[in-house]
Amino acid sequence: MSVENENDPPKWDDDDSDEDMEFEEKSPDDVLASKIVQYFGYFEEYSLKKIAKTCVKLIISEYYKALCYGSFQFPSHDEMKSWVLEEMKQSFDEKVIPLIEQTYPDLSEEEFEEKVNLLEALYQKEHEEQLNSTTNAALKELRIKVKALQKELTALKRKYTI
Repeated sequence: MSVENENDPPKWDDDDSDEDMEFEEKSPDDVLASKIVQYFGYFEEYSLKKIAKTCVKLIISEYYKALCYGSFQFPSHDEMKSWVLEEMKQSFDEKVIPLIEQTYPDLSEEEFEEKVNLLEALYQKEHEEQLNSTTNAALKELRIKVKALQKELTALKRKYTI
């Protein structure tokens, strides 16, 4: 059993299975999109939870001072959605760009950027539901973490205040 690094793009089998027959009728972009979903599980629940938790950590880190002083304002759904979308884009770039390079090795830099932008737009359009559920999960996780931090800060203030 071989162990693959999760950051390495998978190796594709070039046999003539039914799946490959299905790919032949699709455009190269559709094939690439299918491979991304199939092999990376890009929008699997685990990946989305990880993205939500990462967003929460980033927000807490950025607004830690406001949390300490009690002036923290929870982000709106749209603000959180932009955080999640940015994190999804970063995750997408880390996982998908090597796959695009492998699939289209002869693209110029401009063509490569167009291909990345096209796939990002496709995913954003196709997976709006996952974006919203990840945003909701991030907001819920943020509320839990902030409440716990506020409780700890209150306990510390009581402990060290006369």
